[in-house]
Amino acid sequence: MESLTPMPGSPQPPEHPGLRRAIDQLVGNVFYGAMLRSLRASTVKGEYGHGGRGEEVFQAQLDQIIAERAGQAQRYSLNHAIYERLALQQSRIEQQRQVDRSEQP
Repeated sequence: MESLTPMPGSPQPPEHPGLRRAIDQLVGNVFYGAMLRSLRASTVKGEYGHGGRGEEVFQAQLDQIIAERAGQAQRYSLNHAIYERLALQQSRIEQQRQVDRSEQP
């Protein structure tokens, strides 16, 4: 299996802010979003602490915001590993495109 980090002496892949934002959203929605949906599917609702119909209507939007922010907060764990892998892959693709262009007559 290939390492997630580049070999010593090889340049670091350039920063891809769009990729980082997409990964933050992906991790937030896939992991935290699923956890919140599971939590909300619980049929246990107490007499207190339940917001009624208003909470039911807007709960999905609130859960989405919570999941996105949780994904951004976890940047230095799973998010970082996914980002490093995809950024390295993207830089290799760009290098190969440059080689292919230089070989064309």
